[in-house]
Amino acid sequence: MPPIIRLIGRSGSGKTTLLTEVVRLLLADGKRVAVFKHAHHRVDLDRKGKDSFRYASAGAVSVTVVSADKVATFEAPAKEPGLLDLAKRLGENVDLILAEGFHGVATPYLLLLGPGDPSPARDEPGEMIGVIHTDAHAGGAYERSDPAGVARGIAGWLASRREDDVELDRVLREAEAFHGHLCPGQVLGVRLALVGVKAVGIENPTRSKKLITWVEIDRCGADAVQTVTGCKPGKRTLKLVDYGKLAATFLNTETGVAVRVSARADSRDRAAEMYPGLERHAAQMAAYRSLPDEDLFTVHAVEVELGEYDRPGKPGARIVCAICGEEVNDHRHVDGDDGPMCKACAGGAYYRVTGRDSEVRLPW
Repeated sequence: MPPIIRLIGRSGSGKTTLLTEVVRLLLADGKRVAVFKHAHHRVDLDRKGKDSFRYASAGAVSVTVVSADKVATFEAPAKEPGLLDLAKRLGENVDLILAEGFHGVATPYLLLLGPGDPSPARDEPGEMIGVIHTDAHAGGAYERSDPAGVARGIAGWLASRREDDVELDRVLREAEAFHGHLCPGQVLGVRLALVGVKAVGIENPTRSKKLITWVEIDRCGADAVQTVTGCKPGKRTLKLVDYGKLAATFLNTETGVAVRVSARADSRDRAAEMYPGLERHAAQMAAYRSLPDEDLFTVHAVEVELGEYDRPGKPGARIVCAICGEEVNDHRHVDGDDGPMCKACAGGAYYRVTGRDSEVRLPW
């Protein structure tokens, strides 16, 4: 997803006029720019009598009109799409998205202030990268009458984006695709895993064959850890030890270095303090993206034993349970008086067989 900068300010402050001039300047500088504008009133671009209107009236979910110089798509969504949902549709075809409005979305933003406007609110999520004043004597970083200065500032921000920020955006997109949605647990889990792999010296975790990860929860964070590390249960490189904690241990099998990274219990409180005006999940999403690692996680050097039968590779041993007759791999059995037993038959089953005639005969 391309980087997004919002321009926010009161209605009638000149946001559209300013952005129009800034877009022209950025395009002249070689930037590919897309623009989203949030409207608080009904948008009626497709009018009665047009062919596209007739198709939509007939019930088409989406109508696209194509000509030699323009493509227009009309939709009537069940609910208003959010800024991030719209941005995903663009893919990587643009360098920057400028968005007018869209309060409450955790992206960088510019604030346009007019004479008498209050000082910047502290509950707007995202990084405020500049204030634009309509009053030339207000001493702001930018002036409304200087769109070239605003365009230079945006270009400078694009050039100065940290490699870590770009990497976080990329991995969050992958985590969202794998998990099905992006939520606070995913953001926190991605950040946690990035800290862990860096701490044990794994530079390209998804390509590495020397990383083993233990994850201590079976919720959203587990999928995030799997996305970042590339570790998989079926490869025996991702192991679930469900303690109900958003924590994971990362082992570099080449060096033997291991760390356990756990989410701090006060992270939700920090999010609420940072963004008191936002809905709870929105505040957490914004805070978990922006807080430094040390404010979100505790990291400990640990020792972890990876036994002979716990390593990736082919099964090291196979036995047949003396009671149920099922095969058990890798010494996951218990020795009993009548021979080896699987853990289920030894009394550790998570299920209960319903009776002697419980076997289901498949009808196909």
